[in-house]
Amino acid sequence: MELDILTYNIVIHRLCKAGKVEDGWDLFCRLSLKGVKPDVVTYNTMISGFGRKGLTKEADALFRKMKEDGPLPNSGTYNTMIRACLRDVVQTASAKLIKEMRSCGFCGDASTIKMVFNMLQDGRLDKSFLDSLS
Repeated sequence: MELDILTYNIVIHRLCKAGKVEDGWDLFCRLSLKGVKPDVVTYNTMISGFGRKGLTKEADALFRKMKEDGPLPNSGTYNTMIRACLRDVVQTASAKLIKEMRSCGFCGDASTIKMVFNMLQDGRLDKSFLDSLS
């Protein structure tokens, strides 16, 4: 029985949720060998998994790969990347992604906006972050 991308997405999601991001990445990498093409959900799941583990460089590399030869990023992709950068307190990358997201016609979701406000409130982001968005 051959598995479809929906099944793989569920497995990768569960692996990442369980903190087994490396196992999720291994499965992601094996998809092409199985003749299965990752979709936007697959990429978003892995980017989120990397971001939650603090692996911002890996999340960014996968985001770049997605933009080059994967499916087009969607609002969820941008919000996931922005949250990954904010967790790592990478202000310039976060601001750049927010601008790029807006230029693509997407906006921040409630989770991303809440994270920005909380980080501004507790001092992890400074006012210059907001200035950099204009």
